[in-house]
Amino acid sequence: MARNSGTPKTETIEKVVSVYKKTGSISEIVLQTEISTTKVRKILITEGLWSSPRSLQIRELSDQGKSSSEIADTLQISTVMVQNYLPYEKGLYDEPQKSDTAIRSEKYRERNRTYAQKSRSRGQQTSEGFATEILATTPGEKKSPYAMQLHLELRDSRLDSMPAEEAKILAKYGAVTRSISREIIVPSSLALHQLHYLINVAFGWTNSHLHNFQLPELLYQVLIEGKLLEIAPVFGYYLQFPNGTFGDAFWDDDYDESKSPRTWMRSKYLKQYKYRGFSQYWIENQAEIHDLAQRIPMLTVHPFRLREKVQPRKVRFEDASLQELLDAIMFDEGMPDALKESLRLHEVLSLDPMAIKKAKATALSTDTSAVGLYKHYRDIVVSEARRERGPRDTPTYSHAFRQMEKFQKQYEPNAVMPITTELLYCYDYGDGWEVDISLVREFGKDDQIVDDEVAAKVIADRKPICIAKDGLNVLDDCGNVHGYIDMLHTIHEGDRDEAMDMKAWARGQGWTGRDMSPKQML
Repeated sequence: MARNSGTPKTETIEKVVSVYKKTGSISEIVLQTEISTTKVRKILITEGLWSSPRSLQIRELSDQGKSSSEIADTLQISTVMVQNYLPYEKGLYDEPQKSDTAIRSEKYRERNRTYAQKSRSRGQQTSEGFATEILATTPGEKKSPYAMQLHLELRDSRLDSMPAEEAKILAKYGAVTRSISREIIVPSSLALHQLHYLINVAFGWTNSHLHNFQLPELLYQVLIEGKLLEIAPVFGYYLQFPNGTFGDAFWDDDYDESKSPRTWMRSKYLKQYKYRGFSQYWIENQAEIHDLAQRIPMLTVHPFRLREKVQPRKVRFEDASLQELLDAIMFDEGMPDALKESLRLHEVLSLDPMAIKKAKATALSTDTSAVGLYKHYRDIVVSEARRERGPRDTPTYSHAFRQMEKFQKQYEPNAVMPITTELLYCYDYGDGWEVDISLVREFGKDDQIVDDEVAAKVIADRKPICIAKDGLNVLDDCGNVHGYIDMLHTIHEGDRDEAMDMKAWARGQGWTGRDMSPKQML
């Protein structure tokens, strides 16, 4: 693969700049130009049209004469990420002959573009108003390391709960004996966000769609009972409030095109987890809620009732419940029923979970006295980052930014207690994939002797292992379990031409149809 010398092509730069000036959205540029997000952002950085705290940090260190590897070491990030945030010196890649890896990468990016179009139509776009990344590690695990055995099962995939003909196809061609499931042993310190990537690898998806983790409904309802401002501390503690300020939902979107999507996803759960964003922090959740209360002091609530027409009514924000807020406004950044993904497994799952009302009371007792001062510094950072006229007040901006980092770490909960034995993972809201996660066993908890060889290895190496599986991998965009069954039927029993077309499409999605042993799954 050769590189052009010089800068990116003039027409490419002009197109990117033109769309950005019209829309102010990197996502929209990607959709209209079919250039990767990384290259779009790099062009905008080069043209002086876009910056973030992370890009400014990298540029400052680069101006000091530091190399990419030295900057990476200083900021504790990857060299690839450093290069992604530096201005162009050489041109865009030219690809006259594409390798297999490049072709797979192109298909991966194409699926991401398709996902972006779908998510936009569903009202799930990420805010481009303020893009940022910071390196910040959530509090580490203070308990002795132990392991958990999890059972992951695709909903609606049980053979005994579907029509006989579908069950026959899934059993014969999908290699399913009971349900599409995986049995894994993982470190208790694994973050939910890492588990997301692991689940994608274990079931054959490619991180091409939106996702979230949810608590069982009864537990969730207890957590959100009451006025929103009164129960606000549960957000950033267990739940994640939608954040429209920083737009960092995809803070780890650092896909390296020299790797296959599978290799890249594996690196996400095999390496130490470090959160590089704002919106997961407890104090940031509080600031976002209070900011919303200031901007919309009076809500117009439009309750939805299936069999009756209900007239809109006015409710003061300070008196509103979470449901009344959801009946009044539409979030573009997700829903507040999602779990905070920087939570470690041992902070949410246990065979002996804390009673949910006690856990809620503990969360509500969190000290909120610093939220106002944090919001003061936050307002300065946002205002300076969005400044359109005149030079940025760098000293003021930098001071406020450092204070934000200080408060984020200082007030992050560090003794979160587990509250459930089960979770739900949702992936691709269009296809509606759902994975039931059940905690089966705990190994070595509270310094107990570990009598399982595989569990002992997981604890020692801190790497997950799949110990059993049922069924082949599925794939993206096939239409959930029933669409997958229809695909298998077409490939194996359909018309020859249709079968060939379907197989070619499936392979383009990364599906091979090959079986693999459990030890190869992760």
